Amino acid sequence: SPLAVLVLLVIAGVATVQVLAEITLFAVIGHLALDGGQLTFTTVLRRSWQTIRKAAGWQGLLLVPYLTVLLPISGVGFSSALTDRVALPKFISGELLKTVPGTVVYAVVSVVLCYAMLRLLLFPALLAGSDITIVQALRRSVRLTTWRTLLGFGVVALGAVLVASVVLTVLAGVGLVPVALAGTHTAAGVVLGLLELARFVVAGLTTAFVAFFFVAYVRQLHGRSVGVPPAAASGVGTRVASVGLVAFAGLSAPPTVFAAADAAVLAAQADPRIIGHRGNPSQEVENSIAGLRAAQAAGADVVETDIQETRDGGWVVMHDVNLERLTGEDRNVYELTEEEVTSLMLRQDGQTAPVPTLEQFVEEADALGVQLLVEVKPHGQEPPGFARRVSAELDRLDPDHTHMIQSLDRGLIEEIARLDPERPTAYVVGFQVGELPPTSTGAVVIEDWSVDDQMLVDAHAQGRDLYVWTVNDLADLTDHLARGVDGVITDEVARASAARARLVSGPVPLYLERARGLVTIG
Repeated sequence: SPLAVLVLLVIAGVATVQVLAEITLFAVIGHLALDGGQLTFTTVLRRSWQTIRKAAGWQGLLLVPYLTVLLPISGVGFSSALTDRVALPKFISGELLKTVPGTVVYAVVSVVLCYAMLRLLLFPALLAGSDITIVQALRRSVRLTTWRTLLGFGVVALGAVLVASVVLTVLAGVGLVPVALAGTHTAAGVVLGLLELARFVVAGLTTAFVAFFFVAYVRQLHGRSVGVPPAAASGVGTRVASVGLVAFAGLSAPPTVFAAADAAVLAAQADPRIIGHRGNPSQEVENSIAGLRAAQAAGADVVETDIQETRDGGWVVMHDVNLERLTGEDRNVYELTEEEVTSLMLRQDGQTAPVPTLEQFVEEADALGVQLLVEVKPHGQEPPGFARRVSAELDRLDPDHTHMIQSLDRGLIEEIARLDPERPTAYVVGFQVGELPPTSTGAVVIEDWSVDDQMLVDAHAQGRDLYVWTVNDLADLTDHLARGVDGVITDEVARASAARARLVSGPVPLYLERARGLVTIG
């Protein structure tokens, strides 16, 4: 609607201004300090306003995609708290990397994007240091960032990051002492909270150092002298701002520490489930009987799988509507009968396996004692009554209602939940920002990129489980398991099982696992 478009434009404009203010703040302070003038809150505010005003014209439109999408996705350059979570969702990049063409496209786009962002590294320092326009600052940054220059920048930035990581590692090592002596999860949480605060400070100092380096480099190129600020008494505004900053830091610290302590205690009490994504694709072909067995052997409590309806009303275990990626046959599931689909062989990473029927998959899961999380994949060619047929088939194969059903289609999964109230159901959410999406299902499955602590709190307050998909990185697995989610869906079942075992084995392993993710800057 026109109103929605207007709201999005306003949000984009506000976000762009805020991000611009954040990424140029240290550059503004650097220029003022090196100008040799009085560095006060008023002068910083005035210079920042002069910089932000440059985005008021048509040139500001160029900054919207650059600051709110391209810069945070690339991970190159200065970041903003507002866009810190902006990233290409891993379920999209993961699917792209499963095919050769997708891998090529992903690699090419990534290289081009990172290269473009590298050429714009000097943009904040240039924009904040003179009266040039946004376009002029972008052009000059591209002109000044040669390969030799970028190599030098890389050495400086890497050195700063290494120093910061060493400092945080030392602090983490010191923090291990009280955790080991106390031997409680509360102590582990308190120290982790303090380490989070230390990481925030160290990251800020590292960013300031790199920004000041860029400012000094730009000033040297333009022959601008470096002055020394005169020793003078701070103004009222500066003193008020300093007191306010200290007060804010003091008020922010206790909630961070208390929240970390509570999270550590909850992690000790939680019993998250390890859910194999399409079986155990790191070991066997996805959505195969062999993958189901491999997931169970690696420690999966639940196995997630996908089903589709064939032309003759049969049910096969298959994720893609088109069969070419895994079977080499450029045909769609809805064009074939159940017998025709199951006669094909799955091929993935040197492994082969036949396409199973849903009945075969359920029978094998029951024999292994593994619960299934069955994702219904509508291909759009189903006759009317699809939800009723899904419900009836699962009821026939699983009259005890052991296995769960999930879907990205909220209308479909809620209809299944209405038809069979005893069947555990889950609504899968690909993108979600803000509140937990409303649903009548008993669980919500949130994509890794979208999930946050408030969603977990809201889900449990509503009596719902919250699962996270698809999490493969060890640091991400540890983070989600430690925060107390009800389950993680992963391709790396053994890795996730080992991470869970370490987290529940005691406060020291919990501290070490969480601290490992806090000692790196970048």
